[in-house]
Amino acid sequence: MTTSTENTIDRTLTLKASLDKAWDAVATPEGFAGWFTCRVEGEWTQGNAVKLHWPSGSVTEIRLDRIEPKSVFAYKWHPGGYSALITEHESELTTVTMALKEIAGGTELHLTESGFENIPDERRLEALGMNTEGWVEEMENIRKYVEA
Repeated sequence: MTTSTENTIDRTLTLKASLDKAWDAVATPEGFAGWFTCRVEGEWTQGNAVKLHWPSGSVTEIRLDRIEPKSVFAYKWHPGGYSALITEHESELTTVTMALKEIAGGTELHLTESGFENIPDERRLEALGMNTEGWVEEMENIRKYVEA
């Protein structure tokens, strides 16, 4: 299921994998780097900022917001091309939340990205559009990574 509103991206994916395997994929630095195809730099602990180094050479910074083992993983970032967690734009962060639930035959992953209302009007629609399309690709990457 996929839905989007003006300010939120909402996706649900059923993974043919155990909760443990799904959790390791979305909420550990090794797993996260595997499907997001980046290199993670920094201490992977709730509250910390870590850097994601992309093959293109660009770097994105994220703040690990919630890590509730085998349940919820969430981080904050600047969507739409803004990569650093700089103080003057702190109010413009969106939150990506991945909630996992064990179900018959696998694991349900419910992803939301919220907070687009915090982004100035001149960038909001572009950021929402980029990430709406981006999560289509990334959810498939998660599926492939977890089910491999």
